[in-house]
Amino acid sequence: MPRSTLLCALLATAFATSAHADTQSYLMNRLSQLPEYSGGGDSVRIYGTLDLGAMYARADKAQGSWQQQSGGNYSSKLGFYASEDLGNGLKAEAKLEAGIHADTGAQQASALFNRESWVGLRSSTLGTLRFGNQINAMLPLFVDPFMLVQTNSVYTWVGGGAMQGPRGVGANTDLGPGAGTIPVRVPKSITYATPRVMGVAAQAIYASNPYGTREPKTGTRGGVVSFTDGRFYLAASLTQTWSSPVTVAAGQPAQAVRTDIPAIGGIYDSGRVVLSASYARISPQLDNGGEAQLATLGAILNQDRLSWRASLVHRDTEGARNSLGAAVESSALGLMLGVDYELSRRTALYARAGSVRNFGASTIILNSVALPFQAGSTFPQTGIETRTYSVGVTHHF
Repeated sequence: MPRSTLLCALLATAFATSAHADTQSYLMNRLSQLPEYSGGGDSVRIYGTLDLGAMYARADKAQGSWQQQSGGNYSSKLGFYASEDLGNGLKAEAKLEAGIHADTGAQQASALFNRESWVGLRSSTLGTLRFGNQINAMLPLFVDPFMLVQTNSVYTWVGGGAMQGPRGVGANTDLGPGAGTIPVRVPKSITYATPRVMGVAAQAIYASNPYGTREPKTGTRGGVVSFTDGRFYLAASLTQTWSSPVTVAAGQPAQAVRTDIPAIGGIYDSGRVVLSASYARISPQLDNGGEAQLATLGAILNQDRLSWRASLVHRDTEGARNSLGAAVESSALGLMLGVDYELSRRTALYARAGSVRNFGASTIILNSVALPFQAGSTFPQTGIETRTYSVGVTHHF
């Protein structure tokens, strides 16, 4: 049964071709359950996940509330994967994957196959080439023990710099106009991944402008280099992403802003215990722009049917500015704890408890829970902590 497609795409080059991979590793066991690695030959597979639960959320100085939540453990989705054996170690592949709001049945985005839409060729000796909407070349998914879900992951919210402002939520808005974050999925992209040789592999990505404007010519580019011996995994990546044209300074024409994001990360996987750590720097290429540093720690303890998870993410800034352009201090700390109980290989129960604490002028949110406004304005209050508690059930097919 297939698991999260993100897990496949981000860990494939890390573990699937390692000559010395530990077959008892926690990550390899999950990778082997994905449609891309479930067998050879010609095949078409339909797969998916439905994940529903209940979440209680409360921000400081605001009332708490209950709501039904889709995707609290794995993103709810429907996917199609096809492969054809072309001989001589060459395989054609294609994938379509649509995100679903399981609580309403609605699709997650205006694009039906918003999660993945690509076609490619995989060679056992030459590597893998893919075209379309696909996962970025970046640090592996399990640097975050909660797998970068869009709900119960402080890596997603704090690491992505999801800041509430008077015009809504934007990424890293305290770093300057046009500041970006790592796009997990990249439309209009080309990726190439090398075979793994003596534990070393690399992946590169290039994407053209997705905005429909003349500038910028490039949307995203970058790559990741990794080493694994099956138990230890080390990686270094560089992502460069461009914004749509924005006004950087009054009286000047709109321009695209490039954000550089170098990162390093490591994972130790004994099968029973998975430990992870990473560091990244978010650097918009702006005069008088700010920068953010991200440091993360993660752990998974696997006890047969039980899996305990913990994630800590710290975001700190240099040269941050508020919506009025004044220099401010801005930092945030996110903590997520969780436990999964597998009723079977396809069905699991889960519980999550998370918190994001803002310091200085930081206004990062968690699980889409809005911060209270300052009196008489649409500006969110600062120094607010948000806490969420979730329980739910996941079923894969």
